[in-house]
Amino acid sequence: MRLVHGGGRPGPRLLAAAFAGPLSRSPVHTATRLAHLRIDDVPPGTPLAYDGEYARAPQSLLVDTLPHALTVYRHG
Repeated sequence: MRLVHGGGRPGPRLLAAAFAGPLSRSPVHTATRLAHLRIDDVPPGTPLAYDGEYARAPQSLLVDTLPHALTVYRHG
């Protein structure tokens, strides 16, 4: 999972960090490996993009990963 912290215009800082070296040194970027990620209380109308498709996100999402498998996202 990769997370870019919002606020204070993180986009230009993240782009500059990517050109300057590893993103691991950027104060606006965090990365970790997870087997599962559950996101609850998604605000109504939140956009969700997956596999080239666009939809409104459900109130709760569960993202699972399998090692060496095709990346698939599902909502539940």
